[in-house]
Amino acid sequence: YSTDKELIDAQWKEFQSIVEPLPSPFFYVAGNHDISNSWMQQDWLNRLGQAHYYFVYKNVLFLSVNSQDDGDYGMKQEQVDYFTKVIEQHPNVRWTFVFMHQPLWAKNNTGFEKIEAALQNRNYTVFAAHTHNYLFTKRNNQKYFILATTGGGSARRGEQYGEFDHITWVTL
Repeated sequence: YSTDKELIDAQWKEFQSIVEPLPSPFFYVAGNHDISNSWMQQDWLNRLGQAHYYFVYKNVLFLSVNSQDDGDYGMKQEQVDYFTKVIEQHPNVRWTFVFMHQPLWAKNNTGFEKIEAALQNRNYTVFAAHTHNYLFTKRNNQKYFILATTGGGSARRGEQYGEFDHITWVTL
């Protein structure tokens, strides 16, 4: 939540020092601490490119949604149009995964409802975070996960509260 270039540079340097040695690719998903204003969105763009993107791997479509588009909660129309077109261009993938930081399905008029409509005739799974507690729900007959922390702030009261540190490993 800053426009202090020195502070943000230091935070990126620290994070990149953790990510760079990883032996496997690391795919960024923008969150509210990464893009909380238009200045931070431009900084992200300069460092990593577009904050929303997709890729296909082994005939699986991966969508990385920017749930904090231009510093505001939700998706701007440009991003909605981008993903609608991507989904339309990849009708025969064997699965689609959607990743976002904030669970956009939890509120109305975020733009994500249009993405869900585009996904309605295929198998997909959605992952989000932000709330710092693990939640699972079925929506549109698909699985939606909100992940707990991976070292972030949490009371860590235990599994019964969905408050625990963890990583998530998905295989097909």
